[in-house]
Amino acid sequence: MNLKIVTVDDSEMVTSYFNYIFKDIVNLKWIGHAYNIREAKILIKGEKPDVVIVDIELKEENGFYLLKYLKKAYPDVAVFMLSNTANFNYARKSKLLGAHYFIDKSLEFYNIPNFLMALQSAKNISQKLNRFESFT
Repeated sequence: MNLKIVTVDDSEMVTSYFNYIFKDIVNLKWIGHAYNIREAKILIKGEKPDVVIVDIELKEENGFYLLKYLKKAYPDVAVFMLSNTANFNYARKSKLLGAHYFIDKSLEFYNIPNFLMALQSAKNISQKLNRFESFT
């Protein structure tokens, strides 16, 4: 099963990085990118991703708003929050609002594939356990 991913960031450069890091990952399908929250909502509603990666500081918008919306409207979607700043308050708020990961773009961007593979492994194990439990 492919892990379907949507990214939300207002930077063209970051979008090109996503393209680079996602292109060779097996079992991952990058299904789209949005530059703002309105585009993200439309894309997410239509594509139903497993993971949404959201920049906190969008032009004239706040990624936390999208995180709150996603946790309410799509509680099973994993959300990774991104920031250029290793701000403890951002990391804390991300966790409190239900994000799966907080990623400092300047230090951890290259780890996104590892985080996604870990999430995929956890989903696979969970599915196997659910099938096993149905026999007991």
